Amino acid sequence: MLDLLVVVPHPDDEVFGAGGLLVLAKRDGLRTGVLTLTRGEAGRTLGLCPQEELPQRRVEELRRSAEVLGVDRLEVLSFPNGLPQEPDALPRGPFSGKGLQEHPEAETAIRERLLAWRPRYVVTFPPDGINGHPDHVACSRYTTRATQGLARLFYYAPPQGSLPITHRLRLDEEALARKLRAMAQYKTQALSVLAFIERAPERVWTETFHEVGKEAGWVGKWW
Repeated sequence: MLDLLVVVPHPDDEVFGAGGLLVLAKRDGLRTGVLTLTRGEAGRTLGLCPQEELPQRRVEELRRSAEVLGVDRLEVLSFPNGLPQEPDALPRGPFSGKGLQEHPEAETAIRERLLAWRPRYVVTFPPDGINGHPDHVACSRYTTRATQGLARLFYYAPPQGSLPITHRLRLDEEALARKLRAMAQYKTQALSVLAFIERAPERVWTETFHEVGKEAGWVGKWW
């Protein structure tokens, strides 16, 4: 049984949007989990490993990140990782089309875990995926449908986004330090880590969420 489950498409998505949340929830006695739908094989290697070894390498990075964040349960599924839509995102290997968008059966896989683990709270990407990445968008769609009737659902809600912020967490020094250590485990994705910090440094120490079906105004923990 879990209290809080973060559902994301790629290794590292959990730490950018909810690394502090996972730390604070665990500190308050909640059992936490992360479900990752792909192994991130379409990411960059930065020359640290051959492309064919990247999925295994990213899963290892994810496991180290989860250990730093104190995650109680981690599961990594093997749906295909689609390519992002950013202008500089060139193909980096033999990948499968649009990734998660072509695999609606991922919704069933998510719901099976929800029925087995019974989390009270589920966190995932908003419908626009924040940056429009097709895997982010598909993960949001599948998780939203799978969660209906089973848990309270929250979306990542960056301040510049279209959703009203219903919950804001300001990380204390210890939680921030652990989030940064978890981010540092993703050596193959160091450029993504640096880009995140450059684009929105405030999201390193402040995490914001939208509870589906709620209005703006609530600030703080929801458990």
